[in-house]
Amino acid sequence: MTKPDLPETTRFWPFSGGDLRDIGKEGSFVATPLDPPAAGEVIARVDAACVCSSDIKVIRMGATHPLFAERDLAAEPAVLGHEMALTVIAVGSDWQGRYRVGDRLGLQPAIMVAGKRHTIGMDLPGAFAQHIRLDARTLAGAEPYVFPIPEGVSAATVAMLEPYSCVEAAYRPNCRTALQPGGRLLLVTGEGGQAIALDVAMPAEAVTLVAPDPAAEAWAAPAGRIARHDRLDRFLAEPDAEYDDIVLRGKLRPDEIAALLGRLARGGLLVLAGAQEQADVTVDAARIHYHALSLLGTEEPALSGAFRPERNRFELKPGGVMLILGAGGAMGRIHLHRALEMADGPATILATSRKAARRDALAADFGALARQNGKRLVILDDAEVPGTVRALVPGGCDDVVVVAPEVSLIEQGAGFMAPDGMLVLFSGMPFGKPCRLPLWQIARHGARFTGSSGSAVADQLAVLDRVLAGKLDLAGNLQAVGGLAALPDALEAVAEGRLSGKIALYPGRLDLPLTPLGELRPAGGWALEDEARLLAG
Repeated sequence: MTKPDLPETTRFWPFSGGDLRDIGKEGSFVATPLDPPAAGEVIARVDAACVCSSDIKVIRMGATHPLFAERDLAAEPAVLGHEMALTVIAVGSDWQGRYRVGDRLGLQPAIMVAGKRHTIGMDLPGAFAQHIRLDARTLAGAEPYVFPIPEGVSAATVAMLEPYSCVEAAYRPNCRTALQPGGRLLLVTGEGGQAIALDVAMPAEAVTLVAPDPAAEAWAAPAGRIARHDRLDRFLAEPDAEYDDIVLRGKLRPDEIAALLGRLARGGLLVLAGAQEQADVTVDAARIHYHALSLLGTEEPALSGAFRPERNRFELKPGGVMLILGAGGAMGRIHLHRALEMADGPATILATSRKAARRDALAADFGALARQNGKRLVILDDAEVPGTVRALVPGGCDDVVVVAPEVSLIEQGAGFMAPDGMLVLFSGMPFGKPCRLPLWQIARHGARFTGSSGSAVADQLAVLDRVLAGKLDLAGNLQAVGGLAALPDALEAVAEGRLSGKIALYPGRLDLPLTPLGELRPAGGWALEDEARLLAG
């Protein structure tokens, strides 16, 4: 290995616990020698890092965060920052030929190692630093967690791919739409269920039948193992068992549906086959958000009706009406920005925020874009939503996105949704919070209740493709920039809601204060040449 041309020193912000202003050491970043890479390492320069509200959440949770459960932060500080743009500056011998000095990289921070979840910028060192060391955990395999970035894309844009990809993932197939091959399936036959044909191939290895009839027995016959229960109440009284798929054939009570939902495994699929009582079902909304649960249904006399493509929609309805509850925060703004840039997206977007300053920022930052793209953008206080929906879309909104971790807001959002609409849960809320949703609309009208958390490399690449095609300018959501020393100010600005758009930090500019973009470019926008001038300064 040739000796790399490395800086002698690197700087980073250690997190040892405490609040936002406690990050670092004595209020500042730390300098340390930068050693050459080991054989299995690649050293990359952090060209830009963006601040995320989850950084603030991690700081405030400290040692109670699940990723720090086995770590003494005082003895082993973390380096946060998971939204980043990188350039390779040194390559260890194991990676010669695959990675080269000068390679620009994007990075997917959520990774799996030996079946265990890790996050770069949380339990693994992140981007609030001048340099980062990468190893086989991110670099290896046919599909590594890094990906190449072409010239002509600003570092700030690359750093924003990760948060935009989380929003992108909410509208891409993010849960199953078919029964699980080799899985565990539960079939419950309720009132009128015997009239519903089981005309989908049986893929499961293990099947449990509740109140079976001859058609149910015949459908289950190909499975390797079959268990039977004559009554649902007796089945529910037994110890919990989890199922990959639960098919509810016929009418069941809302409380029975709720109990059965509790037995759906992570990544599970529930099918409501047959007309249901028009009453809300109590669900744990966090499970839809975090566990990739899939909810399908049909009132056709055949199970296959639930799996028709039109009942498996994930994308926003072309030409429809979209409501974003909580559009003023960073992620809500990304949902809005994406929808405004979609040529075949919604025609009307209702965007809400409880804070007047955030509503003003939405109008200032996105009003011109809406007009340019022929979209109708209506910015509202929460109290104005019921009257506005009644006046503009008395039949309800085609898509409702909830970007706040509040049960009441989710329930309200479901009430503003059209019968065949889609409710997207994009709010990380605690488990165990009961939420009442009109799941009967799934079978009756094909309503969609979806949620997602995080993203994958493929989602980042999908966003990058749109950027390169000129269909999405991420700089439209950039509100401020700063140097490495500006991190505490940036964290505080996001936590206090003074800046709701993205903040890009450039570690190569150590002492650049947190600066609103308007002071650097009054005409708006942030182009590659603006970034180059800033870094040259």
